[in-house]
Amino acid sequence: MKYVACLLALVALAAMVPMLVQLDGETAIIFSFIGLPAVGLALAAYVLARWREGAFHINAPSPGNRS
Repeated sequence: MKYVACLLALVALAAMVPMLVQLDGETAIIFSFIGLPAVGLALAAYVLARWREGAFHINAPSPGNRS
């Protein structure tokens, strides 16, 4: 699931690069309809993966005490 999140983040970055090079309406629309949903899905996939790992439980071990 984390790999899917990384892939979606790369898609969002790929949609953002043309907007940085040429700032006009077309590239802004591409980023708005492709980049931003990809960022949202990437964050949701990452949070879901961390939730399945048990990172958000009250009795989860702290990051320094993993054994």
